[in-house]
Amino acid sequence: MTRTFLFTAACLALSLGCAPSSPAELTDADREAIRQYWDEVARNLSPEDNEAWANGFTEDAVLMFQDTPTKRGREVIRAWGEDSGETGSPVALSVSFSDIEIHGSGDWAWVTTNSTATFEGVEGPVHLRQLAVLERQPDGTWLTAAAHVSSNVPPPGN
Repeated sequence: MTRTFLFTAACLALSLGCAPSSPAELTDADREAIRQYWDEVARNLSPEDNEAWANGFTEDAVLMFQDTPTKRGREVIRAWGEDSGETGSPVALSVSFSDIEIHGSGDWAWVTTNSTATFEGVEGPVHLRQLAVLERQPDGTWLTAAAHVSSNVPPPGN
């Protein structure tokens, strides 16, 4: 009986000691870096040079923008942001973010925002909301791995 107890106690101690620890919560420095990332997104949005904006996405990112097909991959996202004629999507001219909420742990963060954007050929600003998943890169920067953007205007009849 003593052997069984000792064996069980040893197994329990090993399993608890070897259990993976939970990822660390985001630090204040992480949250500040993510807020700065959104400032960069707003600065880099340009129909003339979409490369800097597109570089804010991971190579295999997914972008779901309301009423458009899902875009997969940084290059597809870049092309979509530059040429409305080929993609059928309006070209964004400017964006500003508000109500930024940042959550996450380890190398992942999820961010909700409200935004106001202007688009080529669209009269007046458009109010949007977004849910984005960011991944910390080996160099410590954050890039968007997935994002969903939709209008704040409810569908007709709601």
